[in-house]
Amino acid sequence: MKEKCDFFNKRRILSYLTPVFLSITVLLWGVAPVHCAVTQTAVVATVAPDWSSGAHSVISVDPVGGPRTFENDLDPTISDITVSSYSNFFFILERTGRNNVTKFDINAPEDVIWQWSTEGEEINSNPHELVFVNAEKAYLLRYGSNLAWIVNPSATVEADFKIGELDLSAYGFEGNAPGMHSGVIADGKLFITLQRFDATWTPQTAYVAVFDVSTNTEIDTGKGLGDMLGIPLPIKDPGAIQYITENTTIYAQGSGHFFGTLEYSSGIAAINPSTYDVSMVLDDGDEEDHPYGFIVGMAILSPTKGYFVGYADWGDNTLYTFDPSDPSPIGAAIQGFENIMIAGMESGVYFDRNNFLWVCNQTDATVDILNTIDDTIDESVDTDLNPSKVVFCEEGSPDPSPSDDGGGGCFIGAAEGPGFPAIPGFILLFLTLALCLGVWAWRVVRR
Repeated sequence: MKEKCDFFNKRRILSYLTPVFLSITVLLWGVAPVHCAVTQTAVVATVAPDWSSGAHSVISVDPVGGPRTFENDLDPTISDITVSSYSNFFFILERTGRNNVTKFDINAPEDVIWQWSTEGEEINSNPHELVFVNAEKAYLLRYGSNLAWIVNPSATVEADFKIGELDLSAYGFEGNAPGMHSGVIADGKLFITLQRFDATWTPQTAYVAVFDVSTNTEIDTGKGLGDMLGIPLPIKDPGAIQYITENTTIYAQGSGHFFGTLEYSSGIAAINPSTYDVSMVLDDGDEEDHPYGFIVGMAILSPTKGYFVGYADWGDNTLYTFDPSDPSPIGAAIQGFENIMIAGMESGVYFDRNNFLWVCNQTDATVDILNTIDDTIDESVDTDLNPSKVVFCEEGSPDPSPSDDGGGGCFIGAAEGPGFPAIPGFILLFLTLALCLGVWAWRVVRR
């Protein structure tokens, strides 16, 4: 009799536990969305060593440790090109001699979606960068013109591409265009670097012009001179500009004057995007003492870690790491990146979603991918032609655990909802197996 009672008690207990397991598992799977991890792909503008031609390459960002997949020599064109990106689209800007923008989808990196002119009333507008507000609004910086264009990158006909202008003629020098080169958006404002060369290609006082993104009107920073309402810089020939949200600081790099009569006016400056105050972060030195040569490239990872390129001579560059928060920072040369030709960092910031730094190594025609944790090369990827600039295209939903996903395929993400902590996928798998075991045990006991 006791055995019979035990048997029915087991059946009853298991009959209760089974729906409990089922309910918990179904609930957890219900609140655990199926995420498609972000797939990130690098697009690299490339140029022939003799400047006779150009093209672009595409390289997968993952897997960490490699091997990454790549395609080279796509859509051959002229050598004077650069590249910008937004979401899954990238834009090749053909500069002097062509003056146009070509749109591509990363899913078909050889197929032109459209190609439109950047010429207005002037000749040789020389487009240098697209700075994106969103998919339907961007600023086209035209180096050879006084006017930046406000454009709609999602336009389907050329007549709808240009939707406005920004007038920067006040910053021209002796009749030359102001030389708008790069830009960044911070705190609802557009910051544009203006190189301001004279007729002999000698750099004058550089500026950063500031515009309200919502109204497209220039902001008087209170720092300028005369009709120049922007921010004068303590560095000349500005190249890269970057905004770091952690310390709400804009960093701008300038290359000085490293041809003809040398002028050690390069370095890295910090800009407060609210007060527009400027301070020097890293100075190149002077004629007698310039330990890094000219500072011709920059990439800031965080308020306490950054990188810069020192220029000793043509083809003789070195990558250094430094602490931007240090009042007297000292650059440390990175092994494997000494006395080589490094290009492109003056035009953009090349950290991928893994916080790895992509360096354009023109000595070896490779993109060298630097693990910023220990500053070692994770992988070098051949680009055939010399790499000159890197941008990234992204697809898919944000990955809640990007470091756990190497390839970018779809996976079951963490369960997280009201009253529930984040539950990793392996726990969900365990509960599913427990459910199966419970059902199996119940069926065995029934026998």
